[in-house]
Amino acid sequence: MAKTLVIVESPAKAKTIKKYLGNGYEVFASKGHVKDLPKKQNAVDVLNDFAETYEVIEGKEKVLEELKSAAKKADEVLLATDPDREGEAIAFHISEEIKNPKLKVARVEFHEITKKGVDHGVHNPRKLDENLYDAQRARRVLDRIVGYDVSALVWSKLAFGLSAGRVQSVALRLIVDREREIEAFVAEEYWNIAVGLTAASPPARAPFVAKVALADGKKLEVTNGEVAARVRADLESARFQVAKVVRREQKRNPPAPYTTSKLQQDATNYLHFGAKRTMQIAQALYEGIDLKRDGGPVGLITYMRTDSTRVSDDAIAEVRGVVAKRYGKEFVPERPNVFKSKKNAQDAHEAIRPTSVEIHPDSIKKHLKDEQYKLYKLIWNRFVASQMNPAVYDRTTVEIDVTPTVAGPAYRSYLARASGRILKFAGWLQVTEGQQEFAGEEESNGAGAAAAEGGVVAQAAEAGAAEAGAAAPGPSAEEDAEALLPDMKEGEALAVVAPPGVVTDQKFTQPPPRYNEGSLVRELEKRGIGRPSTYAEIIGKVQQRAYVEKRDGGAFQPTLLGKFVVDGLVRSNLDIMDPNFTAQMEEELDEVGAGNLKREQLLKRFYKRFKEQLDLSKKLAPWKPEAEKTDIVCDECGSMMLKKWGKNGWFLSCERYPKCKATRDLSDARGAAAVRETDISCDKCGKPMIIKTGRFGDFLSCTGYPTCKNTRPVPLGVACPQCGGDLIEIRPRKKGGRTFYGCSNWNAEQKCDFKLWQKPVPIPCPSCGAKFVTRTAGKKAMLVCATKDCGFKQEIVEGEGEEGAAAEGAAPQDAAAGVASGAPAQSAIRPASTPAERPEAAPAEEAASPSPGAAKGARGAAEKPARARRTAS
Repeated sequence: MAKTLVIVESPAKAKTIKKYLGNGYEVFASKGHVKDLPKKQNAVDVLNDFAETYEVIEGKEKVLEELKSAAKKADEVLLATDPDREGEAIAFHISEEIKNPKLKVARVEFHEITKKGVDHGVHNPRKLDENLYDAQRARRVLDRIVGYDVSALVWSKLAFGLSAGRVQSVALRLIVDREREIEAFVAEEYWNIAVGLTAASPPARAPFVAKVALADGKKLEVTNGEVAARVRADLESARFQVAKVVRREQKRNPPAPYTTSKLQQDATNYLHFGAKRTMQIAQALYEGIDLKRDGGPVGLITYMRTDSTRVSDDAIAEVRGVVAKRYGKEFVPERPNVFKSKKNAQDAHEAIRPTSVEIHPDSIKKHLKDEQYKLYKLIWNRFVASQMNPAVYDRTTVEIDVTPTVAGPAYRSYLARASGRILKFAGWLQVTEGQQEFAGEEESNGAGAAAAEGGVVAQAAEAGAAEAGAAAPGPSAEEDAEALLPDMKEGEALAVVAPPGVVTDQKFTQPPPRYNEGSLVRELEKRGIGRPSTYAEIIGKVQQRAYVEKRDGGAFQPTLLGKFVVDGLVRSNLDIMDPNFTAQMEEELDEVGAGNLKREQLLKRFYKRFKEQLDLSKKLAPWKPEAEKTDIVCDECGSMMLKKWGKNGWFLSCERYPKCKATRDLSDARGAAAVRETDISCDKCGKPMIIKTGRFGDFLSCTGYPTCKNTRPVPLGVACPQCGGDLIEIRPRKKGGRTFYGCSNWNAEQKCDFKLWQKPVPIPCPSCGAKFVTRTAGKKAMLVCATKDCGFKQEIVEGEGEEGAAAEGAAPQDAAAGVASGAPAQSAIRPASTPAERPEAAPAEEAASPSPGAAKGARGAAEKPARARRTAS
């Protein structure tokens, strides 16, 4: 009987596919790439049309021998590597290694690992696509040329051992540019002014709050307390009359099914998964999970690297049936919802969706890891919601004329507005289970979206349109709280009701937020930088180098080293640092993949200009700052010390170097005096300890240094509930890992493994009396009790930290009363409607010894404990 050999990338996928193919097929896995460019300069022959020299990857010799041996026993080989450019390159390399004139070799694609998907792939083989392979080869050569040559430039201008990549350098520039915006930001004061109103005459009706919008026909802009007080005086005795009442129906259209970038954004914001982790979990769902139903794994989602919103007709028919059965026929649009992909989308694969909507997340939860269940549920909910009717609201807007009666008013007249809405029909929100905001929703509800009676046709708006303020026909995600205004008639008189009375609320403009993984992916996609298969790699490489650090909440903050690298590369006028140039290069690579542009043509055009720019860059001055004199005396020879900068930060070096090689740690520009006294005694010598700041944050250092070199993490002021030790902040040794909080007795004789994801705050829980709560990060900072089954959760309103805000379980009306009295609004805590999120155990691969160290100017001292940072509390 003829044998067909099927070669895939992953062993897990091989197991699933073998189950579907049965007898007559053998399935082997290449375990990823089998060949790559060797790590040497001559791997690419620039003078010979950029010819590459690929070599078998070290350690893959045995895998290749197994594939060659299996190919000799087969009549046909089907190369079923992943359906993207990289998968095409792997297929080409395997084809070259098993080459045999008598052997029939074909390429097949599995867009979903199901019986239907595998059968479709096997029965629709094609030739290897040389254009796709050339596009991948071109990308690899570009990355190699830029990586080697620009890294050498950075070494010569800044510090040895540094590296720079083609796309990663642009991503780093975005992070640095955002940080510079934040540093240059100057907060501006402004005041929101509102008034509580009710009917002036019977019958009594519910009070409501109207915001003052106009003064003398122009937008009211109050920028100081004096004007706010005058406006307040005007309103307290003014006449209020309803000028206009507008009632209308408002729709909120469903978002498209997930593309790669949108999945990564929502996974970051709601599940706190990084891009790399998201793709690893999605890969496992795609390759197959054993559901204990038919004796083998089942692929749960379609291929997860895609920029298309297209969905097959069969999948649409299935989901419409499930929606009708599960939620009711009124939730099914008359015609299927259709979503248009962006103009630069490759559209090679369907959107990310469940392979079968009949497999509900809850029905297979026991067979999935917790992270798999969460991600599958996110994908299932989004896909089902995409084929449901819009959510419908009844929205009422009331405009109120305000006429001051005091002598010499600040303004002659005002216009106040109040709006309220109530959810009339849940539509697609029925399936979202409390999720408020959705990546890409503005593309369904922003400019270019149209609603029809029989369904929704959601066309993707230009990426910047919604952000620039394009009008959206549907309500925004922030308006989801239901509210309804009382019945009012035009011309009706209203009266001030207290509380709240007239509310003057002081605010300050906020700087733009730092990028996190989700928002950086969104920015890369918007600018056309990278493609679905590269987002996770770009984010990963930015984190692997010491160019950025992750703050609480996952926000990226560039290090001084990262700023120097970006500044130097920008001064060098290299095209690769221009986001527009990088986006254009992505489009040209797409053209190579489509066969419209020759690989050699693209590379020659790029390299000629790149080499000219690089040669000019080499003539520029060094990028690092010059050494500065200090008044600090060298401990070893008595000479003066200089403040110098190295790739690990600022440090002090003796001016007699190299005769005297004494150095001292100085990780920031504040100098050696930047220390703080504590009442903590050294556990080794008994001397007082001080707080110093190193490259990894604050740490405790013995005042007996250098005789006693003891260092310790700074305690957070919260006792460990398991052993009574101090809780400390722990940064993982693995770059890109997630910071967590653990016990300082992690390496004591009686080891304590207590861990928290959220930062502990020394405030008692007002609900259960626990000795501390935790502070969650994200768009809305929350105080959450870590005690199981407590459920206490309160929002921290901008203005202040958590100190005192929840000490007595302050109710929101307490803060509102302070505002109503005329005092500027400070901070308040609002109860949340959702239960507290419970801390998870830190993943083993991210766990690190909490030794935070006082690196002595060198990265090698990372064993010392300088990774723990003192919190604001």
